[in-house]
Amino acid sequence: MSAMGISKKFLDALQSDQLLLQFNWDEWLAITPPYADGNFTTQDVTTRYKRNGYDWDMHGTLYTPAKELDGKRAFVFFHGGAASEKIMDLTPDGRPGLARVLAAQGFKVLSLTYPGHYPPGGVWKIPVPERMPIYLLDRDLTQDEILDRNLKCTFNVILQGAGSLTDQHLTGREIIGFGHSTGGPMAAHLTRFSKQTKVIGIVGFGSGGPDGWRMEWREKTGAEKYAEKPIDHISRRSPDSFKNSGYVDAEDLTPWGGADDYIRLVTPLRSQMKTSLCDNQHNAAVGILEEYPKRTGLPREEYFDHLQEPNSDWLKTIRVLLVAGENDKGHWVNGGAPLANKREMFMGAKYAATTRGAHVVLIPRYGHVGYAELYNEKIVYLWLSAYQSGYFA
Repeated sequence: MSAMGISKKFLDALQSDQLLLQFNWDEWLAITPPYADGNFTTQDVTTRYKRNGYDWDMHGTLYTPAKELDGKRAFVFFHGGAASEKIMDLTPDGRPGLARVLAAQGFKVLSLTYPGHYPPGGVWKIPVPERMPIYLLDRDLTQDEILDRNLKCTFNVILQGAGSLTDQHLTGREIIGFGHSTGGPMAAHLTRFSKQTKVIGIVGFGSGGPDGWRMEWREKTGAEKYAEKPIDHISRRSPDSFKNSGYVDAEDLTPWGGADDYIRLVTPLRSQMKTSLCDNQHNAAVGILEEYPKRTGLPREEYFDHLQEPNSDWLKTIRVLLVAGENDKGHWVNGGAPLANKREMFMGAKYAATTRGAHVVLIPRYGHVGYAELYNEKIVYLWLSAYQSGYFA
């Protein structure tokens, strides 16, 4: 099928009530950019703000095309739990990441890093086993304060910083949010914290949906076991954890090599650590979440309100385009049969029932790290083909 034929097939499907759209590999490779590439600039941006008794720093990269296709709209990116904005800038082997591809296509992008995950200068020099979150970029903190902050850096802390940077640099714009993995729920809650923009849509890759829906999915389907991390624990990424998570994909898609090579190349750019609070909030581990307010004295809602249903009036105004790789263990494979039990299908159905429209696109061969693998640019081209058709209008 020609690129034009594939585009028509995709766009026709977006106008239907059919939730799942599937490409075969030849169709995926035939996807072309909807716009001509152009130049863009990047700018480091930071904000300092107060929540839960502390100041916090949040860093981001702002991508600005030399010629914007639509000055009224922009994209905001949220990374996965142990990562940073750097993973959306360049792939491990040096190709353009999703943020660069999107900016080259003519769209402004704000790519964010959660507090604690961005070191001064943006490059980690400390070995992963010795790393601790860096919550302020201009000063060192005591070990005791870092450990206390680890229990107070809630999703609301992250989202308040995201809202602040979004409002500072994208005031008045309509926003399309993207979050990978742990970032998927962040994109769904940005509207609660950005007061100077309007979130009109969500795009995804391995994104899922709000964590309250994840809890509902787990309870209704049994596709995922309830899991919690000890309250003071920090998870650290390694080649073994990469393999055990099912992130290793085909050699012809991963030009950087295997798990050891991936970890070696990204370790200076990713924090490679995730606090138990981040894990437990994302996992909707409600049992152990009850322990945090007892330790910190913060209101219970600070640890639980990310599980609330997104605002129904807002949901009615947006459209959602989720994308999943067929080898993504957490978002596709583990759901088994029937199709409705797969995580992305469950989230897509929830979005379809509550928004102006939602679809799930299944991509052959990719796993959870498909956003960095060969032909990753086609993920952006897919989003923008929908955008160009008026899907988010």
